[in-house]
Amino acid sequence: MASNNGTKANPALSADLMGDWREEVVYRTTDSSALRVFSTTEPTDVSLPSLMEDRQYRQAVAWQNTAYNQPPHPSFDLGSRIGR
Repeated sequence: MASNNGTKANPALSADLMGDWREEVVYRTTDSSALRVFSTTEPTDVSLPSLMEDRQYRQAVAWQNTAYNQPPHPSFDLGSRIGR
């Protein structure tokens, strides 16, 4: 497994790819021949819409993938929706 951007060691992508509001990370193999998606296997009782439904989050995923490789953030406080 390899990360991007040298010392920053970013994954190739981090985003809510599976649509369950929990984010996955994508890393490339060291020879760049494949991508590996890492996701949780833990069940959750929390039911929230996909983060990709949030316009700001979706745009942040796009810029992460094209230029500014930083984690995306939704336009709302995710914690308030989970009910901590």
